Amino acid sequence: MVMEKFGKALDNMIRRIRKLPRIDKDALKLVIQDLQRALLSADVNVEITLAITEDIRKRAFNEKISEGIARKDFIIKIIHDELVKLLGGNQTLRKLKSNRLNIILMVGIQGSGKTTTVGKLSSYYRSRGFKIGVLCVDTWRPGAYQQLEQLLTPLQVPLFGIPEEKNALKIVKKGIRHFVQQKVDIIIVDTAGRHKEEKDLMTEVQKMEKLIKPDEVILVIDGTLGQQAFNQAKAFSESTHVGSIIVTKLDGSAKGGGALSAVAATGAPIKFIGVGERIDALEDFIPTKFVGNLLGIPDIDGILQKIKDAEIEPDKDMMKRLMKGKFTLDDLYQQLQSLRKMGPFKKLLGMMGGQNIPDEMKDQAEGNLENWKVVLTSMTQYEKENPNVIKKSRIERIAKGSGKSYTDIKGLLKQYDDMKKMISQLTKPRRGKKGPPGMPGMPDLSKLGGM
Repeated sequence: MVMEKFGKALDNMIRRIRKLPRIDKDALKLVIQDLQRALLSADVNVEITLAITEDIRKRAFNEKISEGIARKDFIIKIIHDELVKLLGGNQTLRKLKSNRLNIILMVGIQGSGKTTTVGKLSSYYRSRGFKIGVLCVDTWRPGAYQQLEQLLTPLQVPLFGIPEEKNALKIVKKGIRHFVQQKVDIIIVDTAGRHKEEKDLMTEVQKMEKLIKPDEVILVIDGTLGQQAFNQAKAFSESTHVGSIIVTKLDGSAKGGGALSAVAATGAPIKFIGVGERIDALEDFIPTKFVGNLLGIPDIDGILQKIKDAEIEPDKDMMKRLMKGKFTLDDLYQQLQSLRKMGPFKKLLGMMGGQNIPDEMKDQAEGNLENWKVVLTSMTQYEKENPNVIKKSRIERIAKGSGKSYTDIKGLLKQYDDMKKMISQLTKPRRGKKGPPGMPGMPDLSKLGGM
């Protein structure tokens, strides 16, 4: 697993949160301390660690949460969101433009795995149907051209370079012209590795960027670099317009947090991560999935969706129809869908004073929703909007078209009537009293979920 030690620390933290009977400010303080230790042990920058945990502390109890969301789930979501933000998750990655030449300029320090990554990137784009050309302008490292040649020959990706030439700007000019004539889709420019203190080399890459005007500058960061990654990334972002990051050697690193926090230094998102030596060991970086695995919650989307559903407000037009007693069979189906996840329908009833929904309704709606769907698709729109016209002959036709029984269709119409009665009771004000509407004569809600 990538960053296994870090992942275990986060997983243990989440397990402790879930075991708590309730979470208060004292419990949150311990959670934040656990998170700080995990981040610092993974070599995430100290300032970034403190900023993340302070945001979590502020949001945990200051933000209002919807009814039905456990505070524990909400705090897990906040931790997830802050880690995703750390990894540039809110940013949109640049996409290659079709029907035109794309130039990618690769930069990074010596030993970061940049040249190997050029080979992996060539393989990645070639397998997706792009015609690739690689340009070697590393005039400093002995054997740089030969290494690229060895990587690219099995892929049948053409390479351009002038090993004996020491002027990188001359090589890049000739190389761009060469590949323009070859009509490639993507030119990947492999530059010499350079350290932030090597001013001449930093100036060289600045001139190169100005000369070729690349569509994207990709910074390659070594996943084992630790705390140094932040400063190195910052230096490159100040010298060039870094558009995205590739983190290498992340599969075997306990200090990968240093490289991951390079995102904060550059303001650029992570595009790929290197997870092995093979030429195809390059993965698209999906922050939500990555953080979910680190937290030990591969199905983190389930928690996020649950919270998202709870925040959905009921449809305003439907509310108006309900208040006027104009409730259609389509409306009924939509509310049963939301009842299945106890979302907008529960909120809608709460607005009218009837928030106490029997638990069995959810199970019944879950089991019979598909049956409802089949029946409704066998009705005309006029029938769905005016259920009172559905008499014997129409019921027989609908039953035949849906493969259901006559009794099933009668049951659907009966439940529709029950729903209308319930809404009518909820919207009827109490006589002589102020406050929420009364509940006299409330129909049996538990029947509404069945067929």
